[in-house]
Amino acid sequence: MTSIKRAGRIATFGFALGAGLLIASGAGAAVASAAPDDSSHASTSKSSASSARTHKPVAAAATRASARPKPPSASAVQLPAKRTTAATSPSSLRSVSLVSTDAPTAPTASAKQYRAQRLPTPTEIEQAVVAGLDAARRTLDTMRRDFELLVKHQIEGVRDNLTTLRYDLEAIFGPSRRPVNPDIPPDGTSGIIGNPLDKVGYFIYQDGKNICLLVSSAMVMGQLLGPDKMPTAAEIINEAATTPSTVTAGAKIYDPVADSYVQNADALALLDAHGITAMSTQYSKNQGDLAYANLKKALIDGNSVIVTIKAQIAWGQGTPDMAYSGDHAITVLGIDTDKDVIFVNDGAWKNGGQGMGLPLNTFMKAWRANDYQTITAYVTPAQD
Repeated sequence: MTSIKRAGRIATFGFALGAGLLIASGAGAAVASAAPDDSSHASTSKSSASSARTHKPVAAAATRASARPKPPSASAVQLPAKRTTAATSPSSLRSVSLVSTDAPTAPTASAKQYRAQRLPTPTEIEQAVVAGLDAARRTLDTMRRDFELLVKHQIEGVRDNLTTLRYDLEAIFGPSRRPVNPDIPPDGTSGIIGNPLDKVGYFIYQDGKNICLLVSSAMVMGQLLGPDKMPTAAEIINEAATTPSTVTAGAKIYDPVADSYVQNADALALLDAHGITAMSTQYSKNQGDLAYANLKKALIDGNSVIVTIKAQIAWGQGTPDMAYSGDHAITVLGIDTDKDVIFVNDGAWKNGGQGMGLPLNTFMKAWRANDYQTITAYVTPAQD
């Protein structure tokens, strides 16, 4: 009996030793599979095997637990009885969960994702450089044009000032040019533009320094509407003194007490009130040919014309006192292109201002000093 009991204890010891080795090897394999790239875990598996041989699996497990935090699903590891292609038991599912816990996880929707910055291609760099150079060239061209215009305007301004100064000196020191009243050829005569003989009779003397535009407007009313529709000087002055200005708010077109200056826009309003359509035009000083061509066309079309001249250039030292020194309005009757003479009515002259003949060259100088200011008027067409 003693031998049998001894043999049983040996068999039991051998079975326990084999089971311990089996359990230790299985646990080491499970831990190794959970972190195959971790060398420290691999060394832990070997120590587990040796501890199994010394019958201390619990101490080995405690050492592993303190060395590495275990995921919640790895609290208990059960070894499958055998490997199968499809793991269906709960223990195998827990084994899979252990592996997936240590594996890298995919970024969630809330995680920030950054896109790598792309460097420009050589073609794009070349296009950007070309665009920048084109923009710089355009800027430089604009600056050059602006500079050229600035210099040109400065030169023109100096030239105009010198010309005006010369005219002023001529007016001060030049001879007195008295008005000349030549015989006006009949309308339709060769070389005659306009109807000067028909318009010469519509004349009004201005008994005031700043009413030249008012009396010139009254002359135009007579030329276009007839003698019975031409106001007298007193009538046109009273009308302007009681009509609101279209230029200055709260003021009248003309103030007889102050002898105020009459604006061109207000003169157009007076003409419009009498059934006459009028247009004011101002040119630059280098547009003399255009201004003269338009003046001839207006006369050929039968229109009446008012121009603004500098009286001192036209008459020199003989300029009458009633002629405003700067802007003096007169009416143009016609032009004799064969003799280069222009016929005008100038209300500043009490005697001799009707049908005066000015040399065309002198007239153009006096007209240019006021930028060829022109008012062209015609009877407003009747409306149905």
